[in-house]
Amino acid sequence: MMIDRDRSGQRDTLTGTVTAQAMRRFLEAALDLSEADGPSVALVAIGIDDLSRLSAEHGAAVADAVLLGVADRLHASLRAHDLVGRLGNGFCICLPEAFTSQARVAAERLHRSLQDRPVSTPLGPLALRCSLGLAAGRGPGSSAEELMARAESALALAQAAGGSRIVADH
Repeated sequence: MMIDRDRSGQRDTLTGTVTAQAMRRFLEAALDLSEADGPSVALVAIGIDDLSRLSAEHGAAVADAVLLGVADRLHASLRAHDLVGRLGNGFCICLPEAFTSQARVAAERLHRSLQDRPVSTPLGPLALRCSLGLAAGRGPGSSAEELMARAESALALAQAAGGSRIVADH
């Protein structure tokens, strides 16, 4: 059996989402294809509020179940050409070809889909609180690293403000 070495290490082993490195490459390509005066490439960084506490209090199996449940909801909530990836202890979503208003509506829809229903865990259903950071860029020469940093910074602001909210980087 041959291994496709180009794809090894591109997927998170727990959730099946792409790794941060694979997301970075996708973002670079999407930014390079975007036009300076066209739709932007949006990145939504998603943090599960209290995931560390859940893991510490109830173990890795509960945290893993939460991550799997979130990954499933994210995949179900997106367009075919959007990409879900792992970012730190949470996730990120690349929304290529999205105007600012579309990215904001998508972030609000994702926020609702994550918090509206409890996720199944070994402890039983758990309600989630999630924070989202939203950033956008466009045009060749834009940096995936910088876009990821801006989205993560917006996420950190959302969590510092009490969590369960969306903060957009401007």
